[in-house]
Amino acid sequence: MLNYALIGLGGAIGSILRAWLGTVMVTLTGPTFPWGTILINIVGSFVIGFFGTLTATDGRFAVPFDMRTFVMVGICGGFTTFSSFSLQTLELARDGRAGQALGNVALSMVLCLASVAAGYSLALAIRTSHLAAISDAAPGTMSSSTLVALHRPESVPGMLAVAGQLMAAEGGRTTALVIDGPVLADLQPTEEVLTRERQQAISDQRRNWAVAMRGTLDRWVLKERAEGHEARWIEVRGDGALAVAEHGRGAHLLLLEQKRGDKTARARIHAALVRSGRPVLLVPAGTAPPLGHIVAVAWHDARARGAIRTAQPLLSKAERVVVLRIGDAAEDAGLAEAFEGRPFEVVTAPIPHDDVGAQLVSMAHEAGADLLVMGSYSHGSLHEKLFDGATEGVLRSADLPVLMQHQDA
Repeated sequence: MLNYALIGLGGAIGSILRAWLGTVMVTLTGPTFPWGTILINIVGSFVIGFFGTLTATDGRFAVPFDMRTFVMVGICGGFTTFSSFSLQTLELARDGRAGQALGNVALSMVLCLASVAAGYSLALAIRTSHLAAISDAAPGTMSSSTLVALHRPESVPGMLAVAGQLMAAEGGRTTALVIDGPVLADLQPTEEVLTRERQQAISDQRRNWAVAMRGTLDRWVLKERAEGHEARWIEVRGDGALAVAEHGRGAHLLLLEQKRGDKTARARIHAALVRSGRPVLLVPAGTAPPLGHIVAVAWHDARARGAIRTAQPLLSKAERVVVLRIGDAAEDAGLAEAFEGRPFEVVTAPIPHDDVGAQLVSMAHEAGADLLVMGSYSHGSLHEKLFDGATEGVLRSADLPVLMQHQDA
């Protein structure tokens, strides 16, 4: 009942604001064209886009669900008015002002869409710049600080074991980012009001998820701290893509589960690679450490140096390092320098397949590698998605751990 009361209060506030702004606009512009309704809907679109993005459950400015419904359903619902827009458009048409009726439709649609997009973009910029200003990682190596993104309870032990291998190298800091995605990711406050039954279902779902996750993580933190390692875990809600990008800026390496066919997981991987600017280690389900007995390195040209430099702590302990080259276009310039004098083998496939990413994975398996190191999105993420580049191919087909670093990072 409290949720309904808050929505009713918000609706009253929004309706009063709409009546006031509508009166002001009629005074300023006259009654011949519904400028007031257009402005009201533009402002409301901006507010819902801005507030909804800024306070999303996977960010640092998250607010309780009741507050989101108070603003987005109550205030915005009472403030904006599709019914007035429809009636005013009909009246313009009936008065023989067909051009103005079409103009009202066009202005309302285009400007409201632009306004909600502007609100979304501004809130996104505030969220991202806020964390960038306070949490960019200081200089260090991949094991200085690690962020592990966790979502499925059954994958937690394996992911933490891999993180433990990296932590043991230098005794760095590990943060587990627990993504409470199964609970509220599909719940839109503009579409669904939390009934008592729905609240109970969500509560039960969260309780089951939390029991499976929190006990394991608490025991992990105690164990690592007893061994002198710095470890902690934090929880966010939502699909986690923006949270991974935000929190990832404060780490030197991000660990994410590689689950083929999971679009939400792919969104988190893309955010980690492109928006955090940090190297990412993708770990398929069932992976058991230690990693890096045999390391395969995808080499096309000197732009792969960043990923090789990041992987040096693992390369230095590897039994074999195998460089994978595809096609005659692969350049040797800078190859020896990139490995800083460490020995390596070179395997070249002279004719590239249609799916270069799948070919790289296949070559890594043929070399017996348990880790693939490569740059990512050398032509930009949009270009790779449109033309199915090597990064997209590897993300689609990899069944071994892959250490990637965005080429522009």
